[in-house]
Amino acid sequence: MRLHSLALRDFRGVKDRIVRFRALGTTVVVGDNEVGKSSLVEAFGLIFELPDDSKSTRIRDIQPVGQDVGPEVTAELSLGGRELTYSKRWLKNRSTELTIVGADGRRQSWTGREAHNEAERLFHENVDPVLWQTLMVSQGQSLVLPTPADAEPLITAVTAESGTPVDGASMPLVTAVEHEFLRYWTPRGKPTGDYARSARTVSGAELAAAQALQAMEEVQTDIRRAERLNLDLSDVDTRLSDHLKSVEELRERKKATDEILLRRDSVRSRAETARARLENHTRTRLDRERLLDEVERFTKFEAELATKRADADLVAKTAAEMVQAAEAALAEVVELKDLRRTDVQAAERRVSDLMDRAELDRLLGQQTELVDVRVRIAAAGTILDRIKVDDAIVAALEDARAAVVEARAALAAGVPEVSVRRLGAEPVELSGTGLDGDVPSELGFDEAAEVLVSGELVIGVPGQLEVTVRAGGEAATLRSRVDDAVRREKDLLKKAGVKDVAAARELLRKADTATAELNEARRTEKSLTTGGDPGERIAVLTARLGPDDEAEEAGKAAVEGVPGQMSLFEEFVSPHDTLFDDFDVPEPEEGDLAGAQRALEEARDGLAEAERLLADAEFAAAQARKAADEDRSEAQNARARSELAGERLASAVEALEAARVVLDDEGVAAAETEATAEVEAVLEELTVVQEQADEAGADQVAGELTHALAVATRLQGERDTLRDALRTTEGRLEQSGRDGLATRRDVADLELAAVRAEHDGLQRRAEAARRVYETLSRHRAEAQTKYSEPLQTRIESLGRSVYGPSFRVWLDDDLAVAERELDGVRLRVEALSTGAQEQLAIITRLAISHLVSTGEGSVPVIFDDALGWSDKARLRDMGALLGRAGDHGQIIILTCMPDRYEYVPKATFLKLDA
Repeated sequence: MRLHSLALRDFRGVKDRIVRFRALGTTVVVGDNEVGKSSLVEAFGLIFELPDDSKSTRIRDIQPVGQDVGPEVTAELSLGGRELTYSKRWLKNRSTELTIVGADGRRQSWTGREAHNEAERLFHENVDPVLWQTLMVSQGQSLVLPTPADAEPLITAVTAESGTPVDGASMPLVTAVEHEFLRYWTPRGKPTGDYARSARTVSGAELAAAQALQAMEEVQTDIRRAERLNLDLSDVDTRLSDHLKSVEELRERKKATDEILLRRDSVRSRAETARARLENHTRTRLDRERLLDEVERFTKFEAELATKRADADLVAKTAAEMVQAAEAALAEVVELKDLRRTDVQAAERRVSDLMDRAELDRLLGQQTELVDVRVRIAAAGTILDRIKVDDAIVAALEDARAAVVEARAALAAGVPEVSVRRLGAEPVELSGTGLDGDVPSELGFDEAAEVLVSGELVIGVPGQLEVTVRAGGEAATLRSRVDDAVRREKDLLKKAGVKDVAAARELLRKADTATAELNEARRTEKSLTTGGDPGERIAVLTARLGPDDEAEEAGKAAVEGVPGQMSLFEEFVSPHDTLFDDFDVPEPEEGDLAGAQRALEEARDGLAEAERLLADAEFAAAQARKAADEDRSEAQNARARSELAGERLASAVEALEAARVVLDDEGVAAAETEATAEVEAVLEELTVVQEQADEAGADQVAGELTHALAVATRLQGERDTLRDALRTTEGRLEQSGRDGLATRRDVADLELAAVRAEHDGLQRRAEAARRVYETLSRHRAEAQTKYSEPLQTRIESLGRSVYGPSFRVWLDDDLAVAERELDGVRLRVEALSTGAQEQLAIITRLAISHLVSTGEGSVPVIFDDALGWSDKARLRDMGALLGRAGDHGQIIILTCMPDRYEYVPKATFLKLDA
């Protein structure tokens, strides 16, 4: 099949378009996204697949959105030696038209459903669907490697080329063996059909026989279980009867001991009551003794606290007098300290004034030095502003000078040098063009000239001789180089403002010196102004010292005239200006500062002594206050404790009197004695009753009876369980007798023997069929290896034009590429990069197309948006491969990136516009 043209009208976003393809060769259809490239492939598939009256949603999907029109497709193609023109319109004004021109020139036409049926028949007769799907790569499917084992045209082509039958045996025999194999086995080798059903029947019969045998064994087991249950039940009945007799005996004993236990409980209750009464009387006696003790103790404590209270009051009075004396002494020391502080402040002011005057003298000298430094900065800046030479310009001048020397040397070596000397009386004239250096127009007697001729030199003796010297063709180039080098050197000298390289070097040296001077002056200025501008400090000190009015005005004017942070490039009118001559600063007498400092030290020593005395006085006053506070606090505590002791004594006396009103001291002792005797009598009675209960074992009888009843209950439960188990077993035995288990077992054995015999026959036939099928499959696999060689060889031939001579591939049973070897490295296809997988898929499809291109079942190779994963080098190689493949078949490429296919030779590019 060859596709010649496709015309689309009202198809998705395509209004009206016709695209013509080369019947042999590569056609690249180029268009932007959503311009309708993929719609071409879709339209060609729909025209053969769906009739014009189809209600499929696929037809609704291709109708333009919001337009009530009928999508229409027209295809022109060659199919089975005939030329077809096939048109179809869906939805609106439906129609189908088919025109066929045969090899003999006869024309036939069909319309409607007949046209659709005839086109569909021709397409299926001449186009193998597997081959068509294999060679048509839809968008996004370029990475999928083809598996063309079921493509009949390819199998036919490789069979013809290899000379090996496809199956390795006749097809009727292969079909018969495969049919017989599939009667008994699935394609994966599992039992199926009658053989599988027979195996399941045998398994069912074996299960039934095993169940019948198990049922007989269970009957024997139930018989033995019933005998054992009868024996166990008889034994439990005997033990239960004996145990019930002992339970009745324990009940009688419990009735006899219950009366003793009741009498013991009554005595215990009276004993508890007597003991409680004794505890109350004992507590009353202890409270009375406590009250008596508290009255006696509080009386004695009150007398002691009264004495301590009087002593504390006396001590507090004495401490108050000591505080008054300490505070008076402290006031005197504070007054002395104030006098000493006044002396120190006066001395400090004197020393500060003298130090300020000394600092003012130092700052005046520093300001003078700062003025000189700034003059140096301004001078250096002026020099640097006037110098236009730097390292780069000097280097460029040196390079230009070297270029001039080199060009002149090349000129001297490449052009003729003419030496002319005048020997006679006749004048010798020189003229010409392209002469190097200053050449005289005329030579004097015995005068000589040496000239490099890069153009033309004319030597003449008027009326006698004229000689012309011309340089060769290379001389003009050498002269041009010399002129260019000289011109560049002059431009650089003019830019630098110097006459030659030596002058430029001298200026550069002066610039370096000025830069060093400038940097040094700036460092000095920075060190002089580290603490701030000296002029500001001078003004502050002058104001602090307070000179007379005239001196203050002069100093103020001088400070205002002092330059601040000046520009580095400012020039002074005179470097010897003095800015501080008008300052009237009083000069201190020699030695005043040292004397003032000694007076300050003496005043400070006096102040320190006064402070030490003050600290001692303050410490003494603080200690006196602390002692007075402690004594006063102690006196207050003594009064509080004395008052509290009096209150507690009165409370204890009041409580004792109230208790004696209820019961006097003798009555308390008598009541306790009487309660003690009562407790002793009740305890003696309780001892006697307890001895009687111990002798009768009354405490143990209740526990023994409870235990015996629990044992009786357990035995009764065991007896009931045995009775139920016996009844169940006897019921099963009765049912087994009615079911006829022995007969069932015999019937199951007979049925098992029958189905086993039938299954053995089927098994023998199934195993024979499998052996024949496996033998035939092995021979077919060997033959398949032979007929897959043409496709493998064709893939390797195409791949080596891209990857080189080390490229090899291996095919699987479906003729798909399974592994690739490159430079000795063999990898599974899944392990290759995305680009390598896409390239291998394209190479495989081109190889298939090449094999089937000469047969009637050939189809176009269509790539929709391929080679998106390849680098530029691989794009070049793949483009060349696509160009060569177009020589053997029809290749159609749909793309929005035409740059990928710029290396495809002889390709036809079709541009689709929106």
